[in-house]
Amino acid sequence: MKSSGFTLVELVLMLTVLIAAALGVWLILNPLELKKRLNDSIRLSDLAILQQAVNNSISEATISGRVILCPIQTMNCKGSTSDSDANKLKSDGSGWVKADLSTQKSINIPTLPIDPVNNGEFNYRFYSDGKAWEIDTVLESSFYRQRMVGDGGNNDSRYEVGTNLTLIN
Repeated sequence: MKSSGFTLVELVLMLTVLIAAALGVWLILNPLELKKRLNDSIRLSDLAILQQAVNNSISEATISGRVILCPIQTMNCKGSTSDSDANKLKSDGSGWVKADLSTQKSINIPTLPIDPVNNGEFNYRFYSDGKAWEIDTVLESSFYRQRMVGDGGNNDSRYEVGTNLTLIN
């Protein structure tokens, strides 16, 4: 008598191999880590564009840098994407970036970007003393986290760009 089919040992072995393969694929394509990487790539892109826009605004200005950096306030100025201000997306200096980006011609920024998560932990922050400025954020993926340490700033738990990376603690 000949029977066709799998033995119990063969079925257990095949099931073990399939589970191990599925676990390996899941670890490689971890959806939560991929979402964090996507958020971080958006953050890095936003900060690079803002850095270029602020620098261009200052270099193209025919008025003093203080008027560009803090057009509405006369003292130190700061803002955050977590602010509840209705004007926080305006690029004229009244938004969360306290720099008038509306006058420069090189980069068109009609509205300011906000952090993809934008909560108490993940947000963009701006600070200027009228001469120098800094924007920072927290990166959440394990892939990009090391950039917070090597950015040249004073806070190893935030990614910083600007002309003085010691303005925000």
